[in-house]
Amino acid sequence: PNKSCVRVCKNDFLIVRGAVIQYPATVEMADGYDYDLITLGAGSGGVRASRFAATIYKAKVAVVELPFGFVSSETIGGAGGTCVIRGCVPKKLLVYGSQFSEEFADAKGFGWSVNSTPTHTWAELVGSKSKEIQRLNTTYGSILKNAGVEYIEGRGSIAGPNTVDITLPD
Repeated sequence: PNKSCVRVCKNDFLIVRGAVIQYPATVEMADGYDYDLITLGAGSGGVRASRFAATIYKAKVAVVELPFGFVSSETIGGAGGTCVIRGCVPKKLLVYGSQFSEEFADAKGFGWSVNSTPTHTWAELVGSKSKEIQRLNTTYGSILKNAGVEYIEGRGSIAGPNTVDITLPD
């Protein structure tokens, strides 16, 4: 695999999957280090922590996240994390889409006339849900970019004090 190694400054606040391990009051760039902060995982918590570190504390920040995909695995992830890509958001979109049949029936009682029987296409609903999830994934990447955070597509792991190994996708 294509690997690289980066070092995080001694006064770092390291975030692993959105959980803050250490959070100093001030951030000072240490000589000889590549970043002040490396966040492993671009879920909602990792994106927010990285964005705040870069914009508020002026830290040099990188986020490491696996390539986007709808089904997660050892090699598939995506900006937005599990909730946005595979959990809460897709579920809400599908539930919302499923409720329209009742709305059409209820509308008649409120003066609406439905001249034909509404039809549903499952493939269209799933396609619309997928399109929205891809849009959100792109939006999370844009949020990081606009905050000055470097987005690294790959798998990050803590290799030791101040060191993160990153395996890039083939």
